[in-house]
Amino acid sequence: MKGKNCPCLNFAKLFWLFLSTLLYLSLPDAVHAQSNPESVMLGERPSVNGEPTIIEVGLFVIDVDEIDDVNQRFSVDIFISARWSDPRLALPDAERQGQMRFMALEDIWTPRILVINDRGLTPRLREGVNVDDFGNVRFQNRLTGELATNLEFQEFPFDTQQLPIQIISYEYSTDEMQFSTESVLVTEGGTFSIEGWNLRPLEPEVGVYVPPNAGVELPQLIYTMEAERDSDYYVLTMLVPMSLIIFMAWTVFWMQPNLVPPRIAISTASIFSLIALGVSIRLGLPKVSYLTRADIFVLGCTLLVFIALGVAVLGSRWANSDRMEQALQANAIARWVYLLLFVVVSYAAFFV
Repeated sequence: MKGKNCPCLNFAKLFWLFLSTLLYLSLPDAVHAQSNPESVMLGERPSVNGEPTIIEVGLFVIDVDEIDDVNQRFSVDIFISARWSDPRLALPDAERQGQMRFMALEDIWTPRILVINDRGLTPRLREGVNVDDFGNVRFQNRLTGELATNLEFQEFPFDTQQLPIQIISYEYSTDEMQFSTESVLVTEGGTFSIEGWNLRPLEPEVGVYVPPNAGVELPQLIYTMEAERDSDYYVLTMLVPMSLIIFMAWTVFWMQPNLVPPRIAISTASIFSLIALGVSIRLGLPKVSYLTRADIFVLGCTLLVFIALGVAVLGSRWANSDRMEQALQANAIARWVYLLLFVVVSYAAFFV
């Protein structure tokens, strides 16, 4: 009948609507993204003619408050920024007001920046970016915590260490994205709170990072600070006391050879004092398979004291066996040979 809806026809329409809804819901998210421009923006990097996206990275070191020799870490307070251009975020001419827009990171494309030697960095600012009317994006945050580094102690306590801050993009290769520092200020804070070190900045180095077994080159930016250990503390607390112990042991050569107890007592006390100083120095360093300059000095001084002990024992035996003249000659020779050997040990430890 004309003018009336057929119940069968209405049922068919509802049935096909139901099937269409089920089909749409069963499609992959990638298909849905094709109808959502914002989703496409999130997944695709901004690029002009397929060229790599340029990310300008800036770093400001606010403070360095500790270098942990044993765990090979250093504590920092840094301000990091990244800038890039995304024309898809530009506003039409009629809507431009010359003001920055704050946008959440999950709403736009980001370069997936990571500090790879992070061992506990904590963000201190609200996560997000500022976008201007032309689509220029600026990300910035303040991070505090620990970073890992490889410290070398061969020259200890006159060593200079490298403290790197290694920044990479973990999702894009060098063919897709590159770092730049040309128009971003990279500088260090005026005064650091760390004690016992003198820090100075080095130029940032743009390079590539190749993950193990990955076979892909990722963009990398390394900002390195050079830390020179203040050796005055170790000279006063280590080298000067050890030198005094050496000269204390030297006094046995000025005693009469038949004074056995005081000569043995001085030599033995010198040995134990050197061992205690050497152990205290080692407690402040990690377990390494090589000798530091301090180790060479301690071992050399310990050997000298053992020589003094041996000469004292030998001279005492000669004196008690009516060979006093030989014992006195041995003392006279040992006085200057001992000093010469101390100079050789010092030179080998700190100048070779």
